[in-house]
Amino acid sequence: MLFLFSPLSHAVVAGGIVSVNHSWPANSEFNKSSFFQQISNDGGTDSKYYWANQFHFKNGDGGYIGLQNRGDGVHAFNYSIWKAKGWKSGVCSYFDHEGSGVQCQIVVPWKTGHQYKLDVSKNGNLVTGVVTDLMDGTATTVGVIEIPDTFGKLYSSSGFVEEYSQGNGQLSSCYVMGAQSSIFLNPIGDDKTKAGQSSYTFGNCNDPYVVKAACNGDACINTISNLRAMASPNAPIVSIVNDKDLTAEAITNALNKVDLVAIRSQDGNWAPNIYFPEPNKLSNQ
Repeated sequence: MLFLFSPLSHAVVAGGIVSVNHSWPANSEFNKSSFFQQISNDGGTDSKYYWANQFHFKNGDGGYIGLQNRGDGVHAFNYSIWKAKGWKSGVCSYFDHEGSGVQCQIVVPWKTGHQYKLDVSKNGNLVTGVVTDLMDGTATTVGVIEIPDTFGKLYSSSGFVEEYSQGNGQLSSCYVMGAQSSIFLNPIGDDKTKAGQSSYTFGNCNDPYVVKAACNGDACINTISNLRAMASPNAPIVSIVNDKDLTAEAITNALNKVDLVAIRSQDGNWAPNIYFPEPNKLSNQ
């Protein structure tokens, strides 16, 4: 028998889950960076995922371009640059959270299983974000963003996957994240220079039973498994002393250290009675 127990106020913001590092040749600088992605499983209608590619300018700031699953069947392209001055085209706006800059976004019914090319091209102080479906050739300009004249060429990049459900939509635990799988192919600079890649998992839900990542010479793949609210074998546990009651105090003490605990009762490891803490007391922990 298995119980998962947490305070009433507990919910998890998964946030960043997978990081993809890019290794460019020394002293590389580009006017164009091209990223390649294929989302095989988008997590479903209850998920909010961002498959992002991060880029940086010499002597300047950086930005993101990527595919989003916004939940409820809504797919979108998202393109942002920090410390940008404005924009010339696109559905764009200024932002001032987690820094400031310009964000352009467009709702597009991109398809799972299709490979997408995401280009960031710099021409003077204008930077254009374009997403192309390589299966049918459809190209979408997400926006043209104006950057300071002091920003140099593109010179470094990386990628990441995040689950950004927040507020009333926060996940009850890492074990209910929607299943997703995606491929990040090696990026290319100025249509000729290819970067190497490596990948690792991290963050609030960094559990090998939940998230995995691996790379070969051409691509990095990652997967997130929906455990359907079943605790991972790596979940923190409250130990049961065989044939002794498990007290509410023991559970409360465990929840003073972590936000969620598992109680596993089985043959040879069971308690005659399990006493759970009063919810109103836990909510103040």
